[in-house]
Amino acid sequence: MSYGASLSAISPILIVLCTGMFVLLADSCVPIWRRYKPLSAVTSLIGIAVAAWYSYHLLDNGPIGQIFNGAIIADAFTQSCGLLLLVTAALAVLLAVTYLENRQLHLGEYYALVLFSTAGSMLMAATNDLIMLFVALETLSVALYVLAGFARTQERSEEAALKYFLLGAFAAGFLLYGIALIYGGSAGAASFAHGATSGAGNGGSTNLTVLAAYLHITAPSGMLMTGVALLLVGLGFKAALVPFHMWTPDVYEGAPTSVTAYMAAGAKIAAFAALLRVLSGLLPISGYWLIPIQILAIITMFGGNLIAITQENVKRMLAYSSIAHAGYLMVALSAMTSTNPVARTSAVSAITFYLLAYSLMTMGAFAVLIWVSRRGRDIQTLADLKGLGKHDPAAAYVMLVFMLSLGGIPPTMGFLGKWFIFAATVQAGQLWLALLLAVASMISIYYYLKIVWMMCFQEPEGDAVVPRALSPTGVFVSIAITVGATLLFGFVPNLVSVLTNSAATMPHP
Repeated sequence: MSYGASLSAISPILIVLCTGMFVLLADSCVPIWRRYKPLSAVTSLIGIAVAAWYSYHLLDNGPIGQIFNGAIIADAFTQSCGLLLLVTAALAVLLAVTYLENRQLHLGEYYALVLFSTAGSMLMAATNDLIMLFVALETLSVALYVLAGFARTQERSEEAALKYFLLGAFAAGFLLYGIALIYGGSAGAASFAHGATSGAGNGGSTNLTVLAAYLHITAPSGMLMTGVALLLVGLGFKAALVPFHMWTPDVYEGAPTSVTAYMAAGAKIAAFAALLRVLSGLLPISGYWLIPIQILAIITMFGGNLIAITQENVKRMLAYSSIAHAGYLMVALSAMTSTNPVARTSAVSAITFYLLAYSLMTMGAFAVLIWVSRRGRDIQTLADLKGLGKHDPAAAYVMLVFMLSLGGIPPTMGFLGKWFIFAATVQAGQLWLALLLAVASMISIYYYLKIVWMMCFQEPEGDAVVPRALSPTGVFVSIAITVGATLLFGFVPNLVSVLTNSAATMPHP
């Protein structure tokens, strides 16, 4: 494929990157730009919309295949995940318009960092080479490190950024060592890049397609399996899997609420898109890593839910909720290993649908926290939400929808997402794991309804919680989108079938 055609295939990523650079330079160099604060947000939304149009156009035209010597793959899964990430970025920009104004942090570089992080996430979904995966992961992570500490005058925000950076750098080391060991442990794989039928040759490979072909006829070495384990550690950190989750509650609590909302959704989509790519390439040796994946799924589901029960801070509670939802997605990854092609396709489709559902309902819940926050003060604890149903019933009812969806109560999108994962797992012959998913989901209902109880059946302590958000348009639009989609797609999931069905066509070795 020509260089020009390759650039065209990644045009959505390039558009997001160019928009981010334009916003950053304009805010730094054009005085009138800084005077009109919404310009950065509006420009970012325009760039996201154009990128989304190109992604949908590429999705509609069918897969392109491997580009840049196989380092990137432009298929339907790439474009589907790209559209999910662009929706998340648009919601993050809308939330930031309100949040940054209330916290007097309205700086253009915020929007540039969101766009750079989104571009890294989209590249993670498109990667077909482990080296490219590392580059994409760092592009995502470095921007998130800065965003976590964006409230530079707040000690908790700076602490969150430092913890995230140090632990993220540590996890990146695991990932990089894992890639090196996979390369060293796949000696002879390079010959498969040229269509050879034997493992002749000494060169290793980090290309997932080449590794899949190599592992089909060659037993994995100890070095390669050690590399796979370290790779899972690095990606498990980004996906917030137990026991690699320790950064999550502290960072979610300390980061600005609009950043937490974006981090909870965008990083999760990117991490699981990468896990799907990597594990799809390693399917020939799934017998070696299936049990660890199932163990991670179980301890992540139950660990996140059980610890969330004890939390009094809503942002920390939603952090542990995010961990539990990662466990549900790991159940679907386990189902993807089935030899039944219908179960495998259903698992990938379920993961895509659940990522969309999780992003909408989680960002919606954080949007409500921004809505009811006062100028200069975040609403974070359960005590802050006491009596909200009396003083602001609209906010309480909207939060109720998101809590029911997160708990998997019909007729919300969250219920359908869990049902699709449950059905795919049963189709894969893993009924016991599907039953554990149902039990973990029932546990989570307790702490979601605890928030509802505080809002509707408790009297406020001290002053009543009254919404006083400045520039509320952004948060109102984001809430309208998220609550509408959560209910609409819960009733009519076929409206997003073009995304889920297209993603399920991801090629398997």
